[in-house]
Amino acid sequence: MRTVITGLLKRRIIRWGIAAAVLAAAGLSVAWLGPVHYRLGGGFIGSPAGSGGLYWSAYQAPLDSAGQTAALRVNVYSYTTSSAELLAFSGADTLTEGIGQLAMISNDTAKGSLVFYGLKQGNPPQVKQIWTWDGTTTFTSPDTYNVGGMMNVYSADADADGDGRPDPGAVPLFPVPAQYAVTRVLP
Repeated sequence: MRTVITGLLKRRIIRWGIAAAVLAAAGLSVAWLGPVHYRLGGGFIGSPAGSGGLYWSAYQAPLDSAGQTAALRVNVYSYTTSSAELLAFSGADTLTEGIGQLAMISNDTAKGSLVFYGLKQGNPPQVKQIWTWDGTTTFTSPDTYNVGGMMNVYSADADADGDGRPDPGAVPLFPVPAQYAVTRVLP
């Protein structure tokens, strides 16, 4: 009788073990099918065709191991006619690199901001404008994203307190919608 009970218990344990393994595998399968969580980080170039003719690059340096926040640096290499006209409006002739940060706000979208300076070349260069970008980057794949938001061009006089950013309540000279397509630089 004892062997019969032991045999039944062993089979019951095996059945429950198999059932637990099947449930665990099903749970992992469902989790695997869940939404993709994109991570910030890497080097990217703006597509001139998808960026109104601009040639530019962006570097995202992750600030945490999960890639949820990143420092952002953007360099513009050539201007469109309208960008050159915006610079010339205040006597500037070049744009510095943009510095800012991004933070993921969903699985595929990050919110961020940047600051650039419109300079009049010389010795020393003169800050003539402050350009700010506030908007989002939305990943369309691990290696591409779209940029949306607003680029605001301010006079350098909009920074009366000298902190490098336009003062609260300052009105931009030109608010410019920003829509760009971006691709990762792969080896």
